[in-house]
Amino acid sequence: MFLQLQQYDSLLFERGFNHCDLSSYDSLIAEDLEFYHDISGITIGKTAFIASVKTNICGSANKVKRVLVPGSMAVYLLSKKGVLYGALQEGVHTFHILEHQQWRKVGAARFSHLWILEDHTWKLKRVVSYDHKAAQ
Repeated sequence: MFLQLQQYDSLLFERGFNHCDLSSYDSLIAEDLEFYHDISGITIGKTAFIASVKTNICGSANKVKRVLVPGSMAVYLLSKKGVLYGALQEGVHTFHILEHQQWRKVGAARFSHLWILEDHTWKLKRVVSYDHKAAQ
């Protein structure tokens, strides 16, 4: 399960966030996604989330990149009566901006992702992005 969620994390962030290929979001994000951010507030729904990434990340004048901190990711399985129904993924990521053709770290944050099995497919259902701090 850990490796599968690590792959989904890469699709969400490396492909979607970093390269602005938002097509991967179609199969990964639940329609009723709830995204809680300690600075920018709450985003409700898949459509609103994708629009936010498209505007604030992909449409930004400064190119932004997210990097999962190696070794920071943990996965906790959720079961009911022995039947797997979800997983909680936690970790730390850093954010970088491209300046003069070099990436500069500008901050870090913690995240928790709740993944739920819907029709035998993993969907990102809830996100909490918190403890944002500027780079030191």
